[in-house]
Amino acid sequence: MNYWLSVDTDDICHLPSNRGHPTRSSNPMEFWKTDGYQASKQLLKCTDSFMNWASNGPDVTIFLIAEQLDCPAFYSKMKSLLDFPNITIACHGWGHRCWSAWPKEISDFSDMLIAAKNRLSKFAGPSWRPWFRAPGGYVSQWMAAPLAAAGFSIDSSVNPSKWVARKMNGNWKKVITSMNNSGLKERPWLVSKIGPACGPALSLFPFSLFAKRAWSNASKGNTVNPENEEVNTLYWHILDHGRKAGKWEPPLSKEK
Repeated sequence: MNYWLSVDTDDICHLPSNRGHPTRSSNPMEFWKTDGYQASKQLLKCTDSFMNWASNGPDVTIFLIAEQLDCPAFYSKMKSLLDFPNITIACHGWGHRCWSAWPKEISDFSDMLIAAKNRLSKFAGPSWRPWFRAPGGYVSQWMAAPLAAAGFSIDSSVNPSKWVARKMNGNWKKVITSMNNSGLKERPWLVSKIGPACGPALSLFPFSLFAKRAWSNASKGNTVNPENEEVNTLYWHILDHGRKAGKWEPPLSKEK
């Protein structure tokens, strides 16, 4: 199976411990709309490292948080990335609200999707793709119909691991069926033999040991457009590029 690479732009403020979750966050984020975002120095530095890697790298989709375009320094870096022929832009929400952790809010979710899509698509132009990833992977079946109504064609929010199903209050089969019934293609994340393999699992022991091996095995094909076929979905965070003194790279197969 071929593979699809994507990276999320979460900043330190977007961690669920800081924002977006009704019980886990110091700022629960009662409303989805935020203004005045300023990128941390850490994210800006990690973005430079990501850009160095991506300049000679494979095709990558950036799941961008719409509020981050408020920051001139981060905006400038993302604008430069639009000149890279291997970069596409998709939607990671507006302010990283953990939607399925809250009561069902179809109207607010729909408003957020439209606002975020309009902002990101105008910014990205031909690099825009109508693909969505729920912040923190907090996705539920009720979110499928609003996504379809807002014009999204792919959802990539499902982490099909028993370790996270309870945390997300998710029945992954029902979520995937709901997405498919609404006309969206679901692209679940890669998992390893013991659990999660993407995002935080890349650095969280002992998951990281198995995640790296799973990535190497899953990335021996070609990077492809996820609209066209089933893929191994591999994702990480721009903040990961701050590890190893900025020399960190995603653990892709070395086989050509």
